[in-house]
Amino acid sequence: MEEYPIDFNGQDAYMRASGTTNKKSAGVQASKLMRLPKVKEAIDRYVQQTLGPKQKHLIENVDFWISIRDDEKASSSARIKASELLAKYQQMFVERHEVSAVAQVQIVDDIK
Repeated sequence: MEEYPIDFNGQDAYMRASGTTNKKSAGVQASKLMRLPKVKEAIDRYVQQTLGPKQKHLIENVDFWISIRDDEKASSSARIKASELLAKYQQMFVERHEVSAVAQVQIVDDIK
């Protein structure tokens, strides 16, 4: 449960949690787990407590984009668009970062 909220990707969460590197079997196992009522309830509880009900649509969108991106039967343009939307969501295209700081300068006159 701790791995899923990182990126809301069941396959990647399963791979991190189990240590497996086989994407296909991880996807199958994650899909089985995600269908379990206990798992769904735990994720919904996490979303409600952490993100709130207004953010649930965001998670649904991310899950949808991931399913399109990973669907080999989908058109390549749909898969590319889903990948772009995921990258934008994860702020991978941000080139400029705004940094602000508050500083205080103190001049000490200690010359005799």
